[in-house]
Amino acid sequence: MVLALVLAGLASLPLPAPSLARANGVPQLVKLTYLEGVSNFGPKDAEGVLEFSFAEAYARVDVKNLPRQENVQYEGWMTGPGGKSLYVGDLAVDEAGVGSFEAKLTNLDSYDYDLFVVAARTGSAPGAELPAQKSIAGKFVVLANNASASPGDVRPDLLPDTGEEPGATLGERLGYTLLVMAVAAACALAAMRLFRRGVRT
Repeated sequence: MVLALVLAGLASLPLPAPSLARANGVPQLVKLTYLEGVSNFGPKDAEGVLEFSFAEAYARVDVKNLPRQENVQYEGWMTGPGGKSLYVGDLAVDEAGVGSFEAKLTNLDSYDYDLFVVAARTGSAPGAELPAQKSIAGKFVVLANNASASPGDVRPDLLPDTGEEPGATLGERLGYTLLVMAVAAACALAAMRLFRRGVRT
């Protein structure tokens, strides 16, 4: 009787939900090259790749053939309509012209950016503005409002949002643990009674 009651209670208790981290959208990959009408600095054979996601609020850049120059700091910027710009991060390159960086899009204020630029800041360029010297760049599709649009990155309601579901509360986990312990104790008691009956017979 005790075992039946414990099992009934265990069945009525919801199991703790697994913690699932679901991405809000597929990151976009953008080829970076010496772009006519945009680029005006550095070698024309420089190239790179931008990987980013507005939904996950991050960007990663890898470049090559972009040589280090004295008094020049490379920076990643996103630009949009009306000349708006968003600083993404500093890009350090080695003697071979290879470099990379990864950054959070912490100051993202809208989702209509459509161009990424690796800019070159010299000592005379104002620190808070997009430098006039622009090296490799790449255009991308403005962020979509729904999951069926292309590309895969989707405009989030809140930024950032990994889509992770909340797990069970402390009370739920404790209750589930106590019930499991009670079931184990009841099973042991029942087995002991059956053993004693077998010995007597």
